Amino acid sequence: MSQKLFTEYPEQDERKYYDLVVEQVKTRMDNLYKDKERALRDTHTKGHAAIKGILEIFDFDEEAIKRELKKRTSLTSSELNAISLKQGLLSLPKQYPVWLRFANGRFQVENDYVSDTRSMAVKVMGVEGERLEQSYESKTQDIIVHNSEFFFVKTIRDYYGFFSAVVESDEATKKWLFRHPRQFLALIKGTSQFPKSLLTQRYWSSSASALGLKPDFDPSKTGLVPVEYPAVIKYAFTPVSSQPPHNPIPFQSRPGMPKLPFIDRAKALGLDPNQPDNYYRDDLIQALAKPDAQYCWDFGIQFQTSPKMSIDDATITWKESESPFFTVGRLTVKHQIINFEKQYDFCENLRFSPWNGLWVHRPVGCINRLRGVVYPVVASYRYQKRGLAYQEPTGNETF
Repeated sequence: MSQKLFTEYPEQDERKYYDLVVEQVKTRMDNLYKDKERALRDTHTKGHAAIKGILEIFDFDEEAIKRELKKRTSLTSSELNAISLKQGLLSLPKQYPVWLRFANGRFQVENDYVSDTRSMAVKVMGVEGERLEQSYESKTQDIIVHNSEFFFVKTIRDYYGFFSAVVESDEATKKWLFRHPRQFLALIKGTSQFPKSLLTQRYWSSSASALGLKPDFDPSKTGLVPVEYPAVIKYAFTPVSSQPPHNPIPFQSRPGMPKLPFIDRAKALGLDPNQPDNYYRDDLIQALAKPDAQYCWDFGIQFQTSPKMSIDDATITWKESESPFFTVGRLTVKHQIINFEKQYDFCENLRFSPWNGLWVHRPVGCINRLRGVVYPVVASYRYQKRGLAYQEPTGNETF
């Protein structure tokens, strides 16, 4: 079946797999936390810190972006004119307070020298507009990004198979990965980097979001029939120098990181494998404690310019040679003291989801549709375990 631009497509028996994955997630959470006082997240489990920042949305040149898109897509002039870039979070030049949660991607807390992805969950506050039906906050927009351009699981059915194996045992997980070599290779590639600092790392959304909705949009049809959007984009945060002209910062590896199995890796780094390695949290604390500390990322959007750039298969990278990121804002983090127990507790109690945000930025693609089902289950488990009533952050929190 030939696919259309800006269109997400359902999987066969998709909604059946929602229920199956949810049951496996509940089982996994019980296996890990039923007899404990506190439950952590099921993924991105090890949080490093919560950090305050400012996201500035620029008064970017919408027409210049459209002229560039016309060169790279088969969109007609009337179709391009129908795309509105300046809406939702991007509608006005404005500065927003943000909370950032930096974390490792694994299912459990591991040492930082273990191969993994590194994530940055961005909570933008004070965002006005009509909200998604799944939103649990009133004036925020969540953007979840990590240091890989792609996700390693291709379909909802595959995610069910993989997660079922995780619930069963480490051996079952290995067998599943060996039976799915393409996804196994994607996992290895996506977890192969050890950045020097999370403050100078590039982050991508890997999954896509709509930019606007058609007047006749019906959310009940997603996951059942193909649904077309005015435009579909991905996000990225690219580290740049804090002073003009804000040149991109090239990737740097953690010092002395050898390409060895993790036990040997620890010894080569002069570390005790039986002691916790919290390299990234320690680096965040030390870097931001400096009075002149300032770190910046260009906030960019990337358009789907060809149906081959799949919306539903997040293992496919959207090549920047075919569709560049357009800078629409800048994220800035400055000097702050973050080594407080209350602040770390606040970090772990924060809730993030791509479904917490504005209607016009609706998450799209199969993995995002699955997230919309799974994330509320994990969040409810975490809060019920501690008897917490969730409170929406404002950016004015002090510790």
